[in-house]
Amino acid sequence: MKGIVFDIQRFAVHDGPGIRTTVFLKGCPAHCEWCHNPESFSMETQLQYYKDRCIHCGKCTGLCPNKAHSISTHGHAFDRKRCTMCGLCAAECFSNALQISGREEDVEEVLRQILDDKAYYEQSGGGVTLSGGEPVLQEGFCESLLKQCKNEGLHTAIQTAGFYPFEKLSRLLPYLDLVLYDIKGIFGGIYDHIHANPELAIENLKKLDKTGVPIIVRTPCIRGINDSPEEIESIARLLSGLKNVDYFMLIPYHGLAKIKYDILDQEFKPYEAPSKEHIKMLEDCAAQYVEIKRN
Repeated sequence: MKGIVFDIQRFAVHDGPGIRTTVFLKGCPAHCEWCHNPESFSMETQLQYYKDRCIHCGKCTGLCPNKAHSISTHGHAFDRKRCTMCGLCAAECFSNALQISGREEDVEEVLRQILDDKAYYEQSGGGVTLSGGEPVLQEGFCESLLKQCKNEGLHTAIQTAGFYPFEKLSRLLPYLDLVLYDIKGIFGGIYDHIHANPELAIENLKKLDKTGVPIIVRTPCIRGINDSPEEIESIARLLSGLKNVDYFMLIPYHGLAKIKYDILDQEFKPYEAPSKEHIKMLEDCAAQYVEIKRN
């Protein structure tokens, strides 16, 4: 069983309890315009071009069979339409200006990397978290990896937004100790900025709650989009009727991912973060209905 992985981060401390290894899988149906991981949108591998690293040596121009690279007096130019992702240019790029995002790895390869830090998990109460993108889209790979992790006695978690048939997630639940569930919003306005069905996400959250698996619900807060008291109170009231939500937390937006959009030639839309004072006010609103983990 193989999956398409774009990153494995060790010593993660924000993706569940303790020290964790977070495995990021490619593919996501939502394509939120403020996403911090635009390289996760596509399930396919992609070529990242860091313009500021390029030394204009021209080696890529001789390697590319489709002439996707060219050098002129204006510098290096990359034509993505010609690129077939053969990877020859990235493999030989001296300055690491060309890099591949996404690689096919089998369960054993990923598990080996996870187990390198098993001692840290045991000491801190940590474990492994599957993230993305939307990891549940690769449910076969996730099921196999999670099963192996449980065989090794590891605490397991997954980060998901619920935009899929619930049967995909239900395959994974026997091997999960925790679900980090992202609710983008309740009102329709936010869904002008993402490609997803809010009713499906809410319905899947309710189904998940009935399984008894512990849940942490998180909402990314974007100024002027979903940071109104009415929006956050609506989410909190929804959560107050559920039995297995450990707590609710708000995650302020940040624009640090702009470089990721640039290296993929994707449009970056500059949203803004709510102030710390505004986040505190929203947390106070939500705390009337549900347990809050504050920033």
